Amino acid sequence: MAQFLIRYGEIGLKSKAVRQRFQRILVDNIQTQFMHNGLECRTTSDYGRVYLWTGDADAARPILARVFGIVSFSEVQETISKMEDIGTVAIELAKPLLSHGTRFAVRARRTGEHAFTSMELGRDVGSAIYLAHEDLELKVDLTKPEVEVHVEVRQNKTYLFVDRQPGPGGMPLSSQGKILGLVEEEKDIVSIWLMMKRGCRVYLMAKDETLVEPLRAWDPNLKLIDYPKNVDDDTISHMAWRKKAEGIVVGWTLEQMGEKSFDLDLPIFHPVVGLSDDEIGKMLEMVRRG
Repeated sequence: MAQFLIRYGEIGLKSKAVRQRFQRILVDNIQTQFMHNGLECRTTSDYGRVYLWTGDADAARPILARVFGIVSFSEVQETISKMEDIGTVAIELAKPLLSHGTRFAVRARRTGEHAFTSMELGRDVGSAIYLAHEDLELKVDLTKPEVEVHVEVRQNKTYLFVDRQPGPGGMPLSSQGKILGLVEEEKDIVSIWLMMKRGCRVYLMAKDETLVEPLRAWDPNLKLIDYPKNVDDDTISHMAWRKKAEGIVVGWTLEQMGEKSFDLDLPIFHPVVGLSDDEIGKMLEMVRRG
């Protein structure tokens, strides 16, 4: 059973009550993504981290990389927070990555009360790895190591890992309000994706449903509504009212804003207004890759 440690960013800046609510939304979104992809998982969380167990680590990584709110995640080895046990796990974790003369470093951090400091933790774990592989003549390099062993002590449990994979960041989907998204061409989905990253649940009005298919990998519960024959102020206002949307998002660039406009009582969001066509194209490819 593989175990992952999941980190979030902006959620941690909120008050305790808001942080707990957003963390619950994040966990729900993770479970929804795994269920949609046919992969079982189990989750727990504490103040600052989410933990996930699953039977298929390779399948889990791309799923976690598509969950808004996740800043990064790592597959970890868990042990108790005793120096001897931490050192033993660190030795085994580093072993397959080491060869003669490998430059390595130990990055250590801790939360809670312990008999050692973070500096002492890093020093002692590094010494354990070095002494266990004396024949390899390893070199400690804290600046540009070839191998990094991370040790995160959290109360009475410790998590060790050697990689850190990025998530999309942002806020958990549905942690913010509902908005209405207008998709007339493929690049418009970049604007939708950016609003989803800010935590908004987006109802989509798309000329062609195939245009928004890449977004399903990011939101399994993607909401589509019929594209109206006449896209005018009254129609947009009525659709927004029906869905209780708090704003409209469009994919207009600065040049297009001179040609298009809506006269609405709702906010109109233009997430890509300051981006070049090349920048939008690169983001579109990222959204497609999922």
